[in-house]
Amino acid sequence: MCIRDSLSQERVGEAHAFVTMVRIFGLPTDVVMYNLLMTAYKKRRQWQMVMQVMQQMQTTQVMPDIVSYNILIDACGKAQQVPRAFEFYEEMVRRGLQPGVNTYTSLIDACGKTQQLKKAYELLIHMQEEGVQPNAHTFTTIINACAQAQDLELGLQVLQQMVRCGAAHDVGQSTITPYTTLIRACGKAYAVDKAFDVMRCMLDVGLKPNTVTFNCLIDACSRGNELDKAFQVLRLMYHYNNLPDAVTYTALIDACIKNGALGRACQLLHQMRREEHTPPSNMISSLLDECNRAGELDRSFDVLQTMAEAGMRPACSAFTALIAACGRASAPERAFDVLRYMQALKVRPNASTHTALIDACVQARDVIRAMTALQEMLRASEVPEPAVFNSLLELCSSTSQLEGASRVYFCMRQMGIIPNSLTYRALIDVFLKCGEVRKAELAAYEMAAAGWEPDSATAERLLIACASRPESVATLPVMLQRLISVIEPKQRSPLLIRLIEALTLGGNPAYALQMVGYLQAEPARPDLESLVGLRAQLTTLPGLYESETGRALLNVVTEMLPPVLRTPVPTSPPSTGEPSALTTADCAM
Repeated sequence: MCIRDSLSQERVGEAHAFVTMVRIFGLPTDVVMYNLLMTAYKKRRQWQMVMQVMQQMQTTQVMPDIVSYNILIDACGKAQQVPRAFEFYEEMVRRGLQPGVNTYTSLIDACGKTQQLKKAYELLIHMQEEGVQPNAHTFTTIINACAQAQDLELGLQVLQQMVRCGAAHDVGQSTITPYTTLIRACGKAYAVDKAFDVMRCMLDVGLKPNTVTFNCLIDACSRGNELDKAFQVLRLMYHYNNLPDAVTYTALIDACIKNGALGRACQLLHQMRREEHTPPSNMISSLLDECNRAGELDRSFDVLQTMAEAGMRPACSAFTALIAACGRASAPERAFDVLRYMQALKVRPNASTHTALIDACVQARDVIRAMTALQEMLRASEVPEPAVFNSLLELCSSTSQLEGASRVYFCMRQMGIIPNSLTYRALIDVFLKCGEVRKAELAAYEMAAAGWEPDSATAERLLIACASRPESVATLPVMLQRLISVIEPKQRSPLLIRLIEALTLGGNPAYALQMVGYLQAEPARPDLESLVGLRAQLTTLPGLYESETGRALLNVVTEMLPPVLRTPVPTSPPSTGEPSALTTADCAM
């Protein structure tokens, strides 16, 4: 009784010492005593100690029995010492001991653990040839190995053999296990049809699947994007009086999410809650993310409400994603609803949340709400990135909100945030749209001082605005000299012609003459049609004929034309209805 007491309290070393003392004092020992000790070491995965006990048993002239060898073979197999396991199997046979079902099952398990499926299957055939009938555990062991190795064909073959052997009718839960294991393996391999084959095989032999089996089949359908089949399995569950559990609903909702069936997913979520199942946080977060991505705002809010009812506190990132979805849907008012909901749940918005709120207002071109969102961010002591200010300035520019742009820029500088090139471009653009050319010039000078240059389009708009405003004409040559390098080469000649036209129409032929000088210096000649059009327009302006500068301007532009198109400059503009000396039609000459 002493050894049994020690082993029952897991004092294996003490039990081993007791057996050794018994042997030293010449007291009788038996095979049961050694088998108990070997089993204890096997449970501890100490296969070498199992071998040591076997050797001690043999030295005391105690003959190992079939149980002894089964323990040793199983210990070697679990340690993946397959050659050793087969050595003891052969020794067992040499001693005239008949291997039983446990012996072969242990060897099959050892082969399965080392991915030797062919050898495991050969053992299954061999044991039947030797008259040893496999049981449900034997078949489960080899099917598990097939599932681990994703060898579904062999797994199905073993399963059919199990049915033929009658092991499918073994009493106990272990009967269902091989089917469930193989269905799960089919799911992992995206083999939905094979998973249904296994289920049909199970039903054909009169076995009733349990909830775990059905859940594995639903999961297989989910992995294979077979949504309709997943719901067929759900109906089959009800037919066999198996009520869905949390795992069932989770697998079905995952299948709906993968197939974009968000409405059905939300219905299942409500049904899950009615049956008082707690949805996993990762699943419900995934559903919320998909609703956000799809712009299903009503469903997103519904999922949030369900999370709150289930006692879950959504992460800040979930709220931020929903605010971004409101922005894509041009629903800034709902984005503010999300912010208020966060505050009610005491979830603190971070900088990304506030940025998403501002972006939502910008996308909806809602300047008032955008400014309110900026104030919310500042009240929360979150520092906006320069990109946030840039997007606000671009919004003010697109809506010609000069006052709003000034407030945003002032706030930016007050917080010590350094403007970048995009900031200045947006600022110049809003000034130009609101007719504040002088302020646009100052912004351009400040931009240059900060080491930035406007893009080609911004530079063009600024130069044309300067040419069109009498108060800014004097600064145009200096501005042009500084910005000409940022203008795309192919756009320079057309821009200079537009500047000449604007300056001439504004009564500034002297500055227009300077622009002609820049035009003549350009490596690429302006297109002929533009030059002809410019001369035709200049000849219609009476003021040009009244000054020497104006006439010089006409002469210089005429000289830029090819000789065949040059005509004498008239002394006065053509009268109404009289054709000009040269028209664009003459370009065809």
